[in-house]
Order: sequence, then structure tokens, then C-alpha cells
Amino acid sequence: RRHSFLATVTYPITQGLELSAIGHLTSGAPYTPLVRNDINGDGARNDRAFIFDPATTSDTAVARSMRTLLGAAPSRARSCLEHQLGRIATRNSCTGPWQPTFDLQVNWRPAWFGADRRLTLSLLTFNLLGGLDEWLHGAANLHGWGYSTTPDPVLLNVHGFDPATARYLYSVNGRFGSTVSATGGVSVPFQVAFQAHVALGPGRTRERLRAARRGATTPGPDSVPAPAVASDAVPTFTNPVAAILGLRDSLHLSAEQVALLQVISDSLDIGNRAASDSLQTEAQRLSDRLPPAAVRARLEPKVAAERANIHRALERARSVLAPAQWANVPDGLKSTGVP
Repeated sequence: RRHSFLATVTYPITQGLELSAIGHLTSGAPYTPLVRNDINGDGARNDRAFIFDPATTSDTAVARSMRTLLGAAPSRARSCLEHQLGRIATRNSCTGPWQPTFDLQVNWRPAWFGADRRLTLSLLTFNLLGGLDEWLHGAANLHGWGYSTTPDPVLLNVHGFDPATARYLYSVNGRFGSTVSATGGVSVPFQVAFQAHVALGPGRTRERLRAARRGATTPGPDSVPAPAVASDAVPTFTNPVAAILGLRDSLHLSAEQVALLQVISDSLDIGNRAASDSLQTEAQRLSDRLPPAAVRARLEPKVAAERANIHRALERARSVLAPAQWANVPDGLKSTGVP
């Protein structure tokens, strides 16, 4: 995807209660109009479709279906088809719609364990727009709000072969370009999560009071700012499944495989963000009283756990791919997350 915008707004309601809103807007993913069947006999269902012009095709059923599709398809899909009438579709010539997401998170830090407020209780949503879409419109009439997959790329289905003309007989997929029909039975559901986080060890407030009593409130010339230590101690977690999705054309991924991989990728993104946020918070807390090397050593078990999670997601992605497809995945992606 070419563009991605992320906005986060946090409003402190009280000293211990805050509300956060997270909005994410991404540009549509490119896709290619395809034939569902393997018409060239290469073993892969990734053959580009011929886009019939309803004004010139001799097949009246196809002409009628194409007119219906051009009248009912999403605007982006319709524009893509209209620019290629009468010829074979260009690879990645169509682009899906922009995808907005919106989620809420409520954090409550009760003073149950002292002024440090070590306990944080969080209530957060995932794919809130998708939940509202299903609630307002019903599961059978979704409008594609929230997280969605790549639009349905299948334009034509083969339903026969005419030996007299040595030509396949086609029918038109009326759901071409729709994000609702492209999930292959896999979707990202609306979820509500409850989290509890307890900070152990000496608290910031207590350590600062002790430092003040020692006359050490002013940092020395060689001290490293806490945010810098935290940033250096927490690695950047990558998403190899998203990179595999970026190779969908060279790997000849089917629509079903893309849908499955997208769910794995979205789930890994959530895990990566949660792990990174948790590690950043802990690193900032530890950096108040420990040198950078000690901070990294304390965080290493959690870093290793998240790398293992990335590796598990990669193994799930491998199970979706055929052996020949996995063999074409770059070695650098295959080793992501491996200790």
C-alpha cells in the first residue's frame, strides 16, 4: 500500500483515567482482474482475465453480465475495467478502496497500590468500525467498514469449452471488486479486550524522592535521557507476513491465500504494537535507575518472546503457501524472528 496515516488522540479525564482514540487510514491495495480457473495449464490460478467489451462481444450472456457489473461495481473497480475494455487486464491495474479503521482505548490507573498507580486496567476495541457496520447493516449487507481484505479479483469463471471454436466459455463474477465477498470465509471480527498491567519493582515516584534526598535531582553531564535509552533498548519488530503479501503476484497467490495471509498479518501487527508499547513503557521505567546495558538485559526475555511470536506467525503463513510458493519466498523473510 502506498499511503498510510495514523492518528492517536489521548484525553485525560481524571488523574487516573484517560481515553484514547486511534484512527488509521490506508490506501487501497492493488490487484489484478483474474480468471478463477487455470486456463493456461501452469498449475496456478493467477491467469489475467480478458475484459470483454459489452458493445462488441458476440456472447450475449457475457455482454449482459458485463453491463450489469459495470453499472453496479464499486467506482474504482468500474473505472479499472472501463479503461481496459477489449484487452487482457494489466497486472495490478486495479486499486481497492481506502480503508479507515477506528478504535478506542480506556485506561484506568487506580491508586490501589500507592501514589505510583502501578496497576493499569485497559479496555480496548479492535475493528470497531467493522462491528458498527455489522450492527447497523447486518452480516448479509456489510458496507466494508473497518478492516477488510483485498477486493475480489476474480472477474471471469470458466463454465465450459466450445470445441468448434476452440474457446472457453465464460461467466462474469458479479461481485468483482467487492471487499465483502473476498474474504473466503475469513474476516477480522470486532473484538473487545480487557488488559491489566502491574508494574513491579521500585517506582518512579519513590526513586525520585530518594534521589532528591541525596541531592541527585540534577542529571550529570554523562547521563543519557530516559527516552533515548528506552528507544535504543526496544528493537523494531517487523512483519514478514506483510512482506509476503507484497509478493502476491510473483508468488502467484490465490484470493483465498491472500485473505488468510491478511488475517495473519493483521494479527501480527496488533501483537507487535502491543509488545513494542509494553517494552517502551518498561524501558522508560527501568532507565530511571539502571544503565542502558542493564535495561537491555532486563528486556531481552520479552524481546525474545515477541520474536518467537513473529516466527510462529511466519510458520502459519508457510502453512497457507504451497511448497513451491514457499521456496520462492526470500531467505531473509524466512529467517525473520528465528532466534
